[in-house]
Amino acid sequence: MTGARVLAGRYRLVERLGQGAMGVVWRARDEELGREVAVKELLLPGHLDAAQREHAAWRAIREARAAAALDHESIVTVHDVVMDEGRPCIVMDLLPGRSLDAVLADRGALPPDQAARVGLDVLRALRAAHERGVQHRDVKPANVFLRDDGRAVLTDFGIAALEGDATLTREGSLIGSPAYMAPERARHERGGPESDLWSLGATLYALVEGRPPFARATLMGTLAAVLTEEPAPPRAAGPLTPVIMGLLVKDPAARLPAADAEDALRAVASGGAPPPLPAEFRTVPPRPLPTVPTAAPSGPPVSAGPTVPSGPSGPAVPSGPSGPAVPSGARRRRGRGLLLPLATGAAVTAAAVGITIAVVLHAQERVQSRERTRSPGPSRSAGAASSEPVRFTAPPSACGTISADQAARLVPGFSAQADSSPEHSTGLPRSECRWSDVGSSARGAPNLRVTLVADRTVAAARTRYRNERDSAQPPRTPDPEHAFRDVSGLGDEAFLVEDRPEERRATVVYRVANLTAEIEYEAGGRTSGELREQALRAARWVEAAVERRR
Repeated sequence: MTGARVLAGRYRLVERLGQGAMGVVWRARDEELGREVAVKELLLPGHLDAAQREHAAWRAIREARAAAALDHESIVTVHDVVMDEGRPCIVMDLLPGRSLDAVLADRGALPPDQAARVGLDVLRALRAAHERGVQHRDVKPANVFLRDDGRAVLTDFGIAALEGDATLTREGSLIGSPAYMAPERARHERGGPESDLWSLGATLYALVEGRPPFARATLMGTLAAVLTEEPAPPRAAGPLTPVIMGLLVKDPAARLPAADAEDALRAVASGGAPPPLPAEFRTVPPRPLPTVPTAAPSGPPVSAGPTVPSGPSGPAVPSGPSGPAVPSGARRRRGRGLLLPLATGAAVTAAAVGITIAVVLHAQERVQSRERTRSPGPSRSAGAASSEPVRFTAPPSACGTISADQAARLVPGFSAQADSSPEHSTGLPRSECRWSDVGSSARGAPNLRVTLVADRTVAAARTRYRNERDSAQPPRTPDPEHAFRDVSGLGDEAFLVEDRPEERRATVVYRVANLTAEIEYEAGGRTSGELREQALRAARWVEAAVERRR
């Protein structure tokens, strides 16, 4: 193919298959062996300096090579690991089938016996990796591939290791998927094989229930639930219930052992009754949470007031003394995965409750502080806010918000890919569409992505937007890597953020009622002004289409 990139003089990129937070997946041709392969080109976090980028790249290379040494039918085969312009590229089997999150989006929840077969394949893969000293760190439906022959294959070992490298994140931040992240890893503890088992339990729960066990309306609510709440017993798991609940025990030392989990999964997968689990796992009652003392805050005391809900179905987190401030540099990088600020330090212990209260209260204080500095206007009671009419029970089709003529102006030769899977962290209705030039494998080819999420209430959508804005807004000192500004005249509220120049990406986020829209446009060869103009133009097209579909 003329103009196609060739990696390491051997792998010719043929077609972009998809893109996630940590990388782009290509269909490629191995010119030496004459076969088709999959290539995952890792996208390094944008905030790294040159030395950190080099460290990150070689760390990912080492971990991917360690994964390549794992020989198991349910672990994707890694054929090669190469560097291309400083970016690691992992060459793997091109598998026939789909990822589990896509299967769930199209077909809904799986019956317990099929979920058990998937879980058994994944557990055996994890045990094989753990025996070689390799942890996955990010087990979730998106990282499990369901082959056409029914076998589940675990992918993305090297990428998970990149996410787990503490040197790649700003101080006090997490990268990953909170809805599937073990509590100990959410607390910045090292974790171990038991942490992968917890993530497997959360994945099994999602397979039979159609949503993760700790899905909440906001990311903060999800993290708080993972750390402090017991999962609601699954309603559709049947004989899988004991093993799922045993894997979701918060104390890793008390979690269901892998051998017992494998025995139970094998029995359910074959249609039989699972063997009796150890007595402590036959029923898993909610455990009382410990009382965690916190030091007195250094600033003015926080008055006792209304509780802060962690989500529509979770209990409220009471107000209390504030923990230390979140480092101002901790924020979410657009398109590079979820970055959640965590309060740390002497004022709050490492126990779950203290951390969660600090997280939620810090977010609440920032919102209250901003609202105090806004121009005065009519006040709104909490009761009035909660009764605001919900305009969107589900998001409109994202692919229907941009016409073919409009898409061609931003992405010539485009192909549109739709994704209607629920939001990973909350299970809320979501619609996403990506327009890309599948005929071009050149770096910097234009790409447009529109994501629409409908929260259950306007208040929840407003909280989501504020969290997004807080994550994107730079600290008081100027950030040369990160341009930010609020946008007027778009939805009820909106902002635009532009990443460092070499990333060539601009993102607009706006909210209207209970719908939040994110429009991301990236293209090489554009000036910063052109990128911002194109992203804003696309956002206004989306807004107009959404209004027409009311």
